[in-house]
Amino acid sequence: MLYAALLVLVSIALTALGVSALGHSQGDLPALALAIPALWLLPQGGVAAWLLLIALASFGIVLPEQPLALSISIFMMLPIFSVTFSPKSNWQLGALLISVVLAMDVGLMALQSEGKLAGSVFATVVQIVAVSAIWYTARNWRYVDGNTWWPLFLVIPLWVGGMEHAALVALCITGLIAALQGMKKVKLGDWIPRLVWILPAVGFATLVVTPQFEVPNPVLVAWLLILGAALLGEFLLEEPEEEL
Repeated sequence: MLYAALLVLVSIALTALGVSALGHSQGDLPALALAIPALWLLPQGGVAAWLLLIALASFGIVLPEQPLALSISIFMMLPIFSVTFSPKSNWQLGALLISVVLAMDVGLMALQSEGKLAGSVFATVVQIVAVSAIWYTARNWRYVDGNTWWPLFLVIPLWVGGMEHAALVALCITGLIAALQGMKKVKLGDWIPRLVWILPAVGFATLVVTPQFEVPNPVLVAWLLILGAALLGEFLLEEPEEEL
């Protein structure tokens, strides 16, 4: 239990640190920074690692075009997916939650098309698809025994090239994957569904509480509504206590 709690704390710290570093880099990350975590899993990760590589690369390519808060807020889709595709869920609840997410995303993209919110509709769609692929990869992930450590040395050229924040983002993502795999290895995988809620919230909260980062009001409202929908869905899934 203590080891699991330690991994959870490490995961939270790495998420906050990674988002902060991403903010200081202004979203301008070289492809190598996002490729390092996936390369760390290859070739043992198989198809899942390749899908993760493509998803991370797609998400990162459009990062400079988007407000960082919007990009990070999209990860709030993970709890929605977790509730929607839970074995205890039903299609009515899933349809309701997905409708809420679509309504919020369409609203944000409408503001982008009208020039009232920075970024582009195309970039938002790409990131939505990328986060969906990341969730699918995580849902079907199997523990990788014996990771390839050499890709971590690729952070050295990033650091030497003056892209310290990009190197830190790469290390944080890799460390986060390693922590989640550590939970799988010691059969503490039941903690991971909790982190699906905690980590997206921590990442977005890091931007909200840090003065130098701007969080547009429409993004904050959309994030809160999606979070509320996910919490409502989780509440509805709870089994009623048996009467004594």
